[in-house]
Amino acid sequence: MQARILSHHGRQAWVIDQQGQHHLCVYKGRDQEPMTNDWVEIDQTSSPAVILRQLPRKNTLLRSEAHRSKALAANIDQALIVISGDPLFSDELLARMICACVAEGISGLIVVNKMDLAQPTERARQQLASFTGCLKQLNWAVLEVAAKPKTPGFIQNENPDLVHALTEKTTVVLGQSGMGKSSLLNWLVPEFNAQTQEISTALQTGRHTTTASRMVRAHEGWLIDTPGFQLFGLHHLSETQLALGFPEWAAAQEARGRCRFANCHHLNEPGCSVKQAADAGEIAARRLSLWQNLLRAS
Repeated sequence: MQARILSHHGRQAWVIDQQGQHHLCVYKGRDQEPMTNDWVEIDQTSSPAVILRQLPRKNTLLRSEAHRSKALAANIDQALIVISGDPLFSDELLARMICACVAEGISGLIVVNKMDLAQPTERARQQLASFTGCLKQLNWAVLEVAAKPKTPGFIQNENPDLVHALTEKTTVVLGQSGMGKSSLLNWLVPEFNAQTQEISTALQTGRHTTTASRMVRAHEGWLIDTPGFQLFGLHHLSETQLALGFPEWAAAQEARGRCRFANCHHLNEPGCSVKQAADAGEIAARRLSLWQNLLRAS
């Protein structure tokens, strides 16, 4: 029988089969490396049920440091990246998340949370402005919400554009710590806590465990909650893959002609079309700075 992993912890996984039945499973053998939303073959005649094998993935979303990687989810349709101005989001982390998604063919949208806080939201808009060209090239939308308003009298109704974007999609929700990701999920899915409590109870991981991604049903699709973070390593990506998250580079070279050197890294090389475009204000200088930071860190 085929099933998909809702969450996993150690050698256990909580899965849902194609009939909607939940099973607590263990893994057969030590060579399996599960991810949330993996499709698997299970033998439910055993007690507990056994995961026999993982089925091929269409994509995998990771974050990786020099010597280890963190599996976030597999088989994703789109990413929802939560940012805010209180605290102000890190544009470098946003650039990294976009690179990780685009390298795996994952589309996405940006949600600016806490829009009821006027001044912080304006700061977020200003910081996000340098991504305008990138997001336009990628066809990523930007939506503003207030999942848990703090401003007296502010009423936030359910955002129909956001709900429409989630309908019938498997969406991974990403965000650095403090952006209000949990509040957004609870707002979008009123039964979110109940669903994740069921997963945690089955895996005996505790209600507040945030070390693994967890998938819940929502708006005729699926939402995958991921742990918050302050670092998002991209050591598993090549420079060519990183460049997919900076589509302005290709656009600049199409308009100005290719860089003088075929292997130009857009650092300090002479005849760099990307640097010339940044100097001329055709692409955001901050984006070039973020790119250079990524290369130096890789």
